[in-house]
Amino acid sequence: MLIVDDHPVVAEGWGRIIRDRMPCEILSAGTTLAGWRAWRNHKPDMIVVDLSLGDNKVAGLKLIERLRRVDLDVPILVFTMHSSAILARRALRTGAQGIINKDAPPDEICHAFAEVAAGRHYMDSRFARQIALMEVKGASSAHVALTHREEEILAMLAEGLSYQLISERACISYKTVSNVALTLKTKLGARNLTDLVVKGIQYFEAV
Repeated sequence: MLIVDDHPVVAEGWGRIIRDRMPCEILSAGTTLAGWRAWRNHKPDMIVVDLSLGDNKVAGLKLIERLRRVDLDVPILVFTMHSSAILARRALRTGAQGIINKDAPPDEICHAFAEVAAGRHYMDSRFARQIALMEVKGASSAHVALTHREEEILAMLAEGLSYQLISERACISYKTVSNVALTLKTKLGARNLTDLVVKGIQYFEAV
């Protein structure tokens, strides 16, 4: 089993919980690149991915998407501190078979692992309720339409980073950041940059 999380203490804690109930070998990786290499070199029978890695709130989605291009069968469970049902739904549509909040009790964590490892789907009850409400209320499709690049930049805007800092962190041009921000304003109905930052915070924290 491979756990991809940039906090070693968290990865070790989850690994210990699982080993105590389901004896198995645990591998760990702290970045998407390390996670990709660990999958390629060891072909684990299950992968657990945190949505946020380093400064990127949606890095886990990119790893899942990359894995699904080459491996449609390996069970993938997402664990996260995000409360956003929008991101939870995006993770499932990207290819994860389950999602659970990091603060779930140990018994629920083990149940989620067992379900996903057996090839079944699992969703934390809090996310399940929120996603159901989104469907009933007809939540805006603009959120679903965001690309990974747009989500990445929106996350950094929500943190208060300037276009210049975003371009440096994401290794893209200032013009690209500006163009993406303009697209985000249109998709999310933001009047200006300040409004876009507010909508970015709501995107990652609300629902």
